[in-house]
Amino acid sequence: MKRQQALGPLRAITIIISVVLATIAGAIPLIPAAVVKIALPAGPARRAAGQVVYWVSSTWARVTHTLIRRISGTRVIAAQEMADDPGGRYVLIANHQSWADIMLLIAAIYPQLPFPRFFIKEPLRWLPVIGLACWALDFPFMKRHSRAALAANPQLRREDMDTIQRACAVFRDVPVSIVNFAEGTRSTPAKRAAAASPYDTLLPPKAGGTAFAVNAMADVLDGILDVTMAYVNTPEPAFWDLLCGRIPEVSVRIRYIALPGELARGDYTADPVYRERFKNWLGDLWAEKDRAVAAIQNPDDPATRFDTRSARPARGD
Repeated sequence: MKRQQALGPLRAITIIISVVLATIAGAIPLIPAAVVKIALPAGPARRAAGQVVYWVSSTWARVTHTLIRRISGTRVIAAQEMADDPGGRYVLIANHQSWADIMLLIAAIYPQLPFPRFFIKEPLRWLPVIGLACWALDFPFMKRHSRAALAANPQLRREDMDTIQRACAVFRDVPVSIVNFAEGTRSTPAKRAAAASPYDTLLPPKAGGTAFAVNAMADVLDGILDVTMAYVNTPEPAFWDLLCGRIPEVSVRIRYIALPGELARGDYTADPVYRERFKNWLGDLWAEKDRAVAAIQNPDDPATRFDTRSARPARGD
């Protein structure tokens, strides 16, 4: 036992160094391709550069996931409760507990479902290499204004809506899973207490980003991907514990939800009836998700898991 505990930090440091080296290697083809894609007008050269960015980014995500999984020993089990559809267009809603969620989510859904694009925080635009890749992949960079700021200046809400609409104008013509971590940040006990969260494991979801994406894609949208991520027998998962190999398994459930017709179109900003209807729909979905996550992460109830009859190891496991 002591030997295993001593090996934990060594595993974590090995993963960090390996990921940094993989990122540097990926930057060699990515930086010139991203600069070309961003600088050139629409045309064959820009599309070719975009394909290079796409290939490098998806390869980096798979390599990073493999490094974490192989070195830490953590298994990622995906239960996909829908048929494969790599050519679809979806809005994907997921809970968020760890910095590893992005790599784990990509490994769980790709390539049998469209490669994901994420709503991410504006400051990440300036992260070396990663920020440039996100920019070149047309990720929506969100300002994430506080509720107080929005109350003082409601026009700020329009900024994020415009950002999402510009991104979705590009996504309408390509297979895509538009990912929204609806909580807006990682769920932790301190954050749940500060937000007076009614959920045991999740923060209250922010419906605006999901509603804006649904509205912008309504006429081409194939539906909603509901992704629930849970760290088995680990009530409070920490990224460092994952890197150290202290979390034995991560469960990822992917299911298809047909968006109710009355939610497909509406003005979330200006129509209070539509806004309340969308919030209630997402709140009901979140309550169900919270019960599932709490059961899986409860170390005293190991029999309660996702139905594993349709589960499979994530790609590479």
